[in-house]
Amino acid sequence: METDAAGRIYVTDGEHNAVHRRLPDGTWETVVHDPRLLWPDTLSVAADGHLYLTSNQLYRQDKYRGGKDERRKPYVLFRTRIDSEPVRLR
Repeated sequence: METDAAGRIYVTDGEHNAVHRRLPDGTWETVVHDPRLLWPDTLSVAADGHLYLTSNQLYRQDKYRGGKDERRKPYVLFRTRIDSEPVRLR
């Protein structure tokens, strides 16, 4: 999970290759959905107005696939514009 300065909460959805956010009014919306988001992870809101995240392919590791490593390169860092900034701690 991650938050932004606009009061939104971001969560990953590994089963559906997506990231969703909860708006201050309590509703949810999909921020990004893409088949290349293989188990999205490690969210970070940056000062440039983007949300960064990795595709870590966790479920493709050998311990989940009967000893066979099915991860595929390239491993990817994604970004998507969210028009907000990180929460500034004082």
